[in-house]
Amino acid sequence: MRILLAAVFCCLAAAPALAQPFEVVGSRALGMAGAFVAVADDATGVYWNPAGLASGQPAGAIVEWHRFRSGDPDAIPVSGPWKRTAGLMSLGTWPIGVSIARIEEVRLVDGNTAERFSTRQYGLSMLQTLTEGVVIGATLKYVRGDVIQAPITGETVDEALDEGFGFAGDSQGAFDLDLSAMYDAQVFRLGVTMRNARSPTFSGAGDVRRELTRHTRVGLAVLPTDGLTLALDVDLDTADRPTGEQRMLAAGAEYQVSTRIVVRGGARRNLEGTRETVGAAGASLVLRPGTWLDGHLTFGRSTAERAFGLALRAGW
Repeated sequence: MRILLAAVFCCLAAAPALAQPFEVVGSRALGMAGAFVAVADDATGVYWNPAGLASGQPAGAIVEWHRFRSGDPDAIPVSGPWKRTAGLMSLGTWPIGVSIARIEEVRLVDGNTAERFSTRQYGLSMLQTLTEGVVIGATLKYVRGDVIQAPITGETVDEALDEGFGFAGDSQGAFDLDLSAMYDAQVFRLGVTMRNARSPTFSGAGDVRRELTRHTRVGLAVLPTDGLTLALDVDLDTADRPTGEQRMLAAGAEYQVSTRIVVRGGARRNLEGTRETVGAAGASLVLRPGTWLDGHLTFGRSTAERAFGLALRAGW
């Protein structure tokens, strides 16, 4: 517990960071609006909290696909709206995990220009138990990233963003590291994750740069009864995203309705910048023992973030 708290307090002074948000992969996590750092007990733990792999089944795997957007798709192109696609394939076990994540985002710089930023992340996760209930974890990543800005001709936001997905830039490679810890007291869990500890930077033509700087989140999960999980997450630093400053507070819940169905929901609010709030809902269906189909939706005002995704998850 002392080690975990020390890691949290060391991150409190973190500076603003231009980084990808936490909420890009993990259908269960996204269905709980991102309140997942202390919940992460499946194969998505390789992304959300590698140390959390020790809280789940001895082994698990997942394949998932997600789509995100913000802004009015039928409006005239202006600065701000964005679209994102993401996918994750991972295999997680108690001592080690491997993963491949693909994240591609296009945003409108102004009415005539779009920027595309894409990364492919190949991860190797390792975890170590320090004492009963305390686990630390790390994911060593090799990241291939490219960023490019170019003119657009689309007459609507949707057309302009789709045009941006066709941009192609020169990719660069860099090594990065995610660090995490989990304290599991059975009735509650406390987790912390620092992503992008090495802060890789990617550049493109025209002096365009995107930096994945450190981004730290702490989470609390409470398990009052069998089948019910309540969770709360908060970012410890402000991410200077191209669409504005972000520091998220997320709350979520997961409940097992029956032996075959689990439902979840939540909301998160940006504590900086636009201070928008979005809601989320999701569910899991047991296809056969040890195999689940997960799905989620994210919703808000007409110009806020909208998202949906599906995942096939297994554990044994």
